[in-house]
Amino acid sequence: MLGDTLPPVNFLAHSLFGFGNSGLMAGQFCGDFVRGSDLSRFTPDIEVGIRLHRHLDRFTDTHPALLPVRQNMPGVAQRFAGIVVDVMFDHYLAKRWNEISDISIEDHAEQVHAALKQHEESLPESLKRFAVLMRREGILQGNVRLSSIELTLSRIAKRSAKLSSIALKEKQLEPLRDALIEPFNHFLPDLNVAAAAYVSGRVIS
Repeated sequence: MLGDTLPPVNFLAHSLFGFGNSGLMAGQFCGDFVRGSDLSRFTPDIEVGIRLHRHLDRFTDTHPALLPVRQNMPGVAQRFAGIVVDVMFDHYLAKRWNEISDISIEDHAEQVHAALKQHEESLPESLKRFAVLMRREGILQGNVRLSSIELTLSRIAKRSAKLSSIALKEKQLEPLRDALIEPFNHFLPDLNVAAAAYVSGRVIS
């Protein structure tokens, strides 16, 4: 979903596919903060989580249900449209959370914070700083509000002048949210299958 120069997004989606395993969830968060193929310094669970994160990024980038949305997003360059789609996916998940998960989004957020705390010694410093911000501002559960999505996109856009077009206002996001519902409905079950298939058979404690 993201290149090396772009900031991390859609943590709610990645944390969902940690399947309640603390190491997998920590690895899913590490995915946007760790580079390279040598992950031997991490525990097996975290390594699988990082590789799962990368696998799901590739899967998302090539999923046919989302390609038309990326190619036809008014005012946003196709190169960066995927960032908007990723952030909006977290909003979609937050709005549907009670249908998707057996626990509340607030309890899920607490699981995530606990997982990151448990594996704190393994986390990159940049992720440790982000974890503090994420908990303080309630970023995971805040995805339910479109105003929070606007704020996330605004923060990302400030990283580079090239990203200015993704700083969409809430009024601009409303029609996009409606247009994305059907593609996301097709995409989510496929992503769930892809994540479960990847984890199956790998060393998970």
